[in-house]
Amino acid sequence: MTFDIASERLTYAKLVPSDWELIRSIYTNPKLLQHISTLQSEAAIRNNFEKELAPWDITSPHWLTWTIREKASNQQVGVICIHTHNGEKRTAEVGFILLETSAGKGYATEALKRVMKFAVDTFRFEKFMAVCSEEHIASQRVLEKVGMTLDELVPDNTEIEGRMVNDCFYSMEVVGDYES
Repeated sequence: MTFDIASERLTYAKLVPSDWELIRSIYTNPKLLQHISTLQSEAAIRNNFEKELAPWDITSPHWLTWTIREKASNQQVGVICIHTHNGEKRTAEVGFILLETSAGKGYATEALKRVMKFAVDTFRFEKFMAVCSEEHIASQRVLEKVGMTLDELVPDNTEIEGRMVNDCFYSMEVVGDYES
């Protein structure tokens, strides 16, 4: 199965070994991770990267990760991923990180809409969920633009660089065909 997809301005390709430098640059960047997670060692980043290179299907325990590129320039924009969650409905957690040079261009919203449509069409996901820190206003806006709603705000839920942050839990149920 091919996971390569595209939207109006972007292309998405399943993570491959040559994407290591992009992944390393994202997960060692304190500014990009300030609202997401504590910085990890390069060995830990490499370990997660190796897991995500494995073949993926709906029962896989690891994330399906795509690299995002601009069509016009072929420049890397960031990454976007889905992870299957067990539950009453076929549910996917979504996540994304864009490079600083790609912020504010609407790429995260475009990418999330496209990946969600692919996930519904290909794997018949019925629900999407996402978690972001309360401080990450840009991510909250993206989640709301694609139709997700805030379900719960959990105080002091995640530790990032030694401090506890509040997490926002978002979700969206798919009714009929998902149209991006």
